[in-house]
Amino acid sequence: MASNLGDGQTASMVALLYVVLAFAVPLVPLAGSSPAAPHASGAGPAVTRAAGERPRSYWQAIAENGMALPEGESAFELLVELSSHLGSPDPVLRDDYAYGIAAAWIQRQQLLDEVELRALVELWSSNLGVGIGEPGPDSVLLRSFSALNLSLLAAYDNQHRFLDDAAFEGLLSEALVYLERERDLRGWVPGLGWCHSAAHTADLLKFLARSEHLEPAGQFMILEGIANRLRDTDGYVFVHGEDERLAAAVVSVMAREDFDTDSFAEFLGRLAESARQPQAGADFDPVQFAGQQNSKNLARALYVHLVRAGELPSELEAARGAVLQTLESL
Repeated sequence: MASNLGDGQTASMVALLYVVLAFAVPLVPLAGSSPAAPHASGAGPAVTRAAGERPRSYWQAIAENGMALPEGESAFELLVELSSHLGSPDPVLRDDYAYGIAAAWIQRQQLLDEVELRALVELWSSNLGVGIGEPGPDSVLLRSFSALNLSLLAAYDNQHRFLDDAAFEGLLSEALVYLERERDLRGWVPGLGWCHSAAHTADLLKFLARSEHLEPAGQFMILEGIANRLRDTDGYVFVHGEDERLAAAVVSVMAREDFDTDSFAEFLGRLAESARQPQAGADFDPVQFAGQQNSKNLARALYVHLVRAGELPSELEAARGAVLQTLESL
């Protein structure tokens, strides 16, 4: 956001954009990377990867009891065990329990301390590269839902800081590498439920983009990563709301007090360049066309977000005009 805005106007604008987005981390989902960087000084609790020993009925009882922590149990230890279900083909185990219980205990009930939260960052970040690029039709689930669970931690850090600058930079790097490397971009799959890797990574980037840790160079990295993801989808056109979730991440960048208008202008230029390349007759390339369509859809979703925000400060009004100009040129 422009530094010459008054504090009241800036705060009002940020609040307005976030209300328009309606983006607390969803409690019901709309549905390899580099080695994990150190996320904090000091040793954290031991994290094991053993498959969950408790039956499905155990987690169901927790959900039916208002997500209350069972007496005598450790929220951290149970979340580590639940992490083995982030890659489950059972959408109830994966969405409702491995994600839903984590959302309740991390955000609403705040049952974990800083050391435990940092250990979960390490654990879930390490999942982002598991099986990436290898055969296996459903290996994306572990990666995608680990990204979604990481969005819980990123959102929590924005309110109750537990990451230092180095840990934040490591998480941002992991998220961007995963955004680039993931090739399984399916949304809803009958019988399997939501895969939604692009949408879940967008949720993670949305909260990272709101962080006080983020430097101006990080804004450019997020926007560049999104532009590249739109273009490079191996012929896949996003049809399950991914464009809206990615647009929300872009709006989080725009809502910052230190909003970098130069990086944003370059981002729009990349969208326009991708979508203007000719596609006709014998020269038609379905892979290239998918990237063009994704860029157009993102621009439309972004403009809708900004229109819904109503009156904007002059700098963001200019940015909204630039988005419209980009759309009109496509």
